[in-house]
Amino acid sequence: MIVSWDAIAVRVDGARVNALARERVAGQLDEINITFRAGSIRVAGRKKVAILPVPFSAEINAIQVDGKNLVVPVSGIPSILLPILRGIVAAKVPAGVSIHPPFTFVVQLDRFIPPFVDVDIRAVRIVDGGLMIDVGPGGVRT
Repeated sequence: MIVSWDAIAVRVDGARVNALARERVAGQLDEINITFRAGSIRVAGRKKVAILPVPFSAEINAIQVDGKNLVVPVSGIPSILLPILRGIVAAKVPAGVSIHPPFTFVVQLDRFIPPFVDVDIRAVRIVDGGLMIDVGPGGVRT
């Protein structure tokens, strides 16, 4: 391997995630805000349905590593809003991300990591202001 590492911690900036989410749902939702606190991500927003603004919120309390996948269960969404939100989100998620009932995202890491990079994600922790991703030994193949 031309580049290798033993273990690293990668930080994901919550403010940048929030800005990216706002870009991705522009025109679909009237408002969205993602707040990262230790152990919890809160997603809150508003969607106008007919003439009524309908607020929503959801919680993510863990992100699990399952082999080469990340599993992100979302809770706290009223069942009446699930079909609306699924429709909005499904149209925006990239290939390699699927939504399983009731509202769990499964991210196939192989779709986002180049094939010449060996990476072992050991854990994803929700911290104040973002995420910490614990990466095990890996490297870049030539």
